[in-house]
Amino acid sequence: MTKRLLSILLAALLTFSLAACNKDGGREVNIPTNQTGSDDFQKNMHQSTTSELCYVCETEDGIYIQLKGAYVYYIEKATKSVTILCGKPECEHNDDTCNARFAARSLCFFNGKLYYFNGNKLIENGQVVDYGDRFYSANPDGTDHKAVQKLEFTPSGDTNAFADKEPILHRGITYFPYSGVLYALPLGGDIEDAEKIWGDEIEADGSHMGNLNRLTYKLWGDGDHVYFMVNLEQSDGTYKDTLFDYDTISKETTQVWEVPGADEVGPWETTGVSVSQWYVMGGYIYFYLSGGDFWRSDLGSGETEKLTDTHEKTEYGSAVFSDDYLCLMNDGPEETGGGAAIGNLSEYIGGDTIYVYGMDGEFIKALSLKELYDEYETLGHCALTFCSGRDIYFIADAGTWGNAVGGVAGKNGNWILCSVNIDTGEITQIYNWD
Repeated sequence: MTKRLLSILLAALLTFSLAACNKDGGREVNIPTNQTGSDDFQKNMHQSTTSELCYVCETEDGIYIQLKGAYVYYIEKATKSVTILCGKPECEHNDDTCNARFAARSLCFFNGKLYYFNGNKLIENGQVVDYGDRFYSANPDGTDHKAVQKLEFTPSGDTNAFADKEPILHRGITYFPYSGVLYALPLGGDIEDAEKIWGDEIEADGSHMGNLNRLTYKLWGDGDHVYFMVNLEQSDGTYKDTLFDYDTISKETTQVWEVPGADEVGPWETTGVSVSQWYVMGGYIYFYLSGGDFWRSDLGSGETEKLTDTHEKTEYGSAVFSDDYLCLMNDGPEETGGGAAIGNLSEYIGGDTIYVYGMDGEFIKALSLKELYDEYETLGHCALTFCSGRDIYFIADAGTWGNAVGGVAGKNGNWILCSVNIDTGEITQIYNWD
């Protein structure tokens, strides 16, 4: 059975207790002003397989999500009810004055505050006073936005403009890349005091587009260690995923892993170049290979072992991890035609079953999504976003294609945020947008 909660809650009320709330069919959506969550990097919240919903974070009570380039919403975990993160009376939620319009490139929760990364202009008293990347903070109910920390030494001066620039917060320290170098800085600190961790500065190439042969960082935190995956260029001109470990106690940085070759783990979709999804926990890197299987490597000894043959369930797929589960969707590569297409969730299509494994590789169960395909005739793809507790969240793409103009086909969006419970298999349709 599919549970539907699709009415869009656009008018949040702010009570005297400062808890934003709304009602949908008698279900009240409360945003507690005093929320708690881990001060560690939220590993499970950085697993999305789609750009339509890749910035999320959670507390014990709820989940914050940002729709692509638009507004931030709050999902109450207990009921799966959702509300826009704005308690302003009479707000139309259609311009930059709305509390919920962050246009952020990350969401983090730390020490009772919501943090987000933004490169927009800084406005004070109605005047533009500065530009450049910053961390901002807000109360859990979306009120009291403040600029907290600069993340660019020179506004708009990052010479590696196309790099993965999303910073992370881990135990009160901000880790961020700038012009090819990775830095660490206590939250709220002066950027001039940032500590260099690794990398060499990339000089500007004379183009406003930045360096096209860019170094990209994927940052990670686990206990006393901060990890970063970079796509290092090899002697033959190819690139290979390479993992480094920064020990926050000893302040030492060490290369601990690189993507294995086909001679060790067999061929897969991006053989020898990158892994389809990875997750670092307790001194191991767990990784899934689309077209291959589920593996892990000991970051101390370098020993790699296969945990299970996932290709027995699905040859290709996309995955998200949590501390407890590998959640594997049976979607697969899309065969591209001669024309361009705008509006795809990813390069994958399909996906009507999620296979759940324990982190030891033991198969737990299969969760069918076929009832969604029966309900929506235009549904062509489901994309995983994250796993929280016993719920797996994903987006169902039920949009339709318009006529191609100049060889480019556009999409009329109809994206539906859903969750499926691991125990019951019940699917909840939480929110839809276009």
